[in-house]
Amino acid sequence: MDVTKKILRNALGMARALKARAILVYADVFAGVAELAAFLEESAGQMVVVVTRERETYQRLKETSAQVILVPAVRLTRLGQIKIAVLLGLSRSIFEQGDRLICLTGISADQAVDTMVFLEVGEEYEIFSMGEHDGEGAQVNPLVFERVLDIAVALGSQGREGKPVGTIFVLGDTENVLTHSTPLVLNPFHGHSEEKRNVLDPALTETVKEFSAIDGAFVIRGDGLIEAAGVYLKPSEFGEQLPWGLGTRHKSAAGITATTSAVAVAVSASTGTVTVFRNGKILIEVERLKPIGSISTGKGEA
Repeated sequence: MDVTKKILRNALGMARALKARAILVYADVFAGVAELAAFLEESAGQMVVVVTRERETYQRLKETSAQVILVPAVRLTRLGQIKIAVLLGLSRSIFEQGDRLICLTGISADQAVDTMVFLEVGEEYEIFSMGEHDGEGAQVNPLVFERVLDIAVALGSQGREGKPVGTIFVLGDTENVLTHSTPLVLNPFHGHSEEKRNVLDPALTETVKEFSAIDGAFVIRGDGLIEAAGVYLKPSEFGEQLPWGLGTRHKSAAGITATTSAVAVAVSASTGTVTVFRNGKILIEVERLKPIGSISTGKGEA
């Protein structure tokens, strides 16, 4: 498509003029592999990070020299696509704070790149700068964060058995988190071996989704071990004032991250938005695509 070619050409020019670290581009919006390959060849000398939600495309691109990120296979807004790709790129050390990025996306159904966003990675991504000063128990394995984010985005987009689901995942600083919480139900993970209750085990994903219907939060160690589910959070602080429309679940998620060194990932049952909290503040929100027929300010998304 002519529009796609022009945007790609302008993206290369902007990346060089702004000294961008990388161009982040969604493979799924290209009309075909040849068009993407041509862009990668034309951009030689400029770092290009290809993003896809198709595992087959991911595996094919992994066999090339291209940097590639696999994102959850759910439909998100254009901005949601970019946010989650940047988060995962940071978790894998592809990007760093301070990097300038040119992000390209569009509508998969139209097979066209129609959106270009300039982004400078700022302090809102400080989740990935957790270091020794936070203490060993506070650190979260990036793979654990990726897996939890993937589950959270899937729950926000699809719910569970057709019903909306809201929940909280609290990652890291587990000992402190548990001292500021109390069980709402018998812990469904109690008594199971550590190897059977690690969120990194793909076999546990459906179990986690099933237990997401239980009121309360999941408490997960930084290495992925699920300590408890159905936990009522009792933070002693509540962080900064949250935007209008966010309720008790988000207040609890913000509060536990203000009280401890944990990271919290909250899923809204009403909107499907996934919100990441750290230090009592919202770091980032990943919005799901609104169903057809709902109020929207633009046309369909990818």
